Amino acid sequence: MRLVILFLFAAAAAYVDLRHRRVPNRLVATAAACGVILAACGGLCSLRCAACGLLLGFALLFPAFILGMVGGGDVKSLAVLGLLTGPGLLWVSFLRGAAAGGLAAVVLLAVRRRRRKGREQNESYIRASAWTLPYAGILSLSAALSALLA
Repeated sequence: MRLVILFLFAAAAAYVDLRHRRVPNRLVATAAACGVILAACGGLCSLRCAACGLLLGFALLFPAFILGMVGGGDVKSLAVLGLLTGPGLLWVSFLRGAAAGGLAAVVLLAVRRRRRKGREQNESYIRASAWTLPYAGILSLSAALSALLA
């Protein structure tokens, strides 16, 4: 059941983050509540593992949030992913997601540079959010993929 919640959260977070460049608190809170309930049903050991995953997910991205490198939705999403996967699988999925995010950022910068060369310096025709990276979506899909491969 935990994997079903993980896949549903990953799909919803990826879609909303890609489309709107934000992750709604309602989505994060719902997934977190489901994760806590499932962990509590598994006993104290399962609850402890879920709490460790949540804290690790929060700790991995909170420094980047403080520095303005990621948004709050990214931090909350990774914390919920940690709650659903546990610390071991979260670490693997975070590394895969960071690699995918880095690749996506390089591609985004290359496209941006090419558009600047081809047009005038006036970029008012492009939305500002078009140049942000949907990192919560990337991390969510990475966690779902890591869960499938585990």
